[in-house]
Amino acid sequence: MPFTEPSELHNGTGPRVEVAAPARRIDRLPHRVLAYRGTDGFPVILPVKITGYDDTGLHLDAPRHLLPIGGRRAGFLAHAFEPQCIGLGMRTLTGWLSVTAEGVLYAPHTSKGLAAPPYKRLLTVSNGLQAKYGLWRARRDDTADGLRQVADRRPVGSGRQAP
Repeated sequence: MPFTEPSELHNGTGPRVEVAAPARRIDRLPHRVLAYRGTDGFPVILPVKITGYDDTGLHLDAPRHLLPIGGRRAGFLAHAFEPQCIGLGMRTLTGWLSVTAEGVLYAPHTSKGLAAPPYKRLLTVSNGLQAKYGLWRARRDDTADGLRQVADRRPVGSGRQAP
């Protein structure tokens, strides 16, 4: 992405991340959906295809009759899940959706993702280590005690009773 002045980079509708990197990562993931707030205030989720990309964003092919003309904030999700979640990949983007008579353009502002290897033993061990680390941090930060205190303040009949 060419150098952009800080004033142009913040609060604009154009891409805030280099478009090529998420486009390459998304290309490997078979399922892609776009989500935005509809005119009635409820979420709209549509399957989309990426037809290309350039410095202005991702060019999308989507059901045109469901996309109102104009611009709006939107989220983009691409994912692949293998059987029993042994091997998965996901990429989420936030950004700006522009729909014109010429086409549909998505300018990504943020890009996050994850990938889990398709090896059951490795996945099981790494998930176990992450859980142990999370529990250790919760105990160290007193988060576990705080959660226990919140649970003890629940009214009677709302599930778990206070000891």
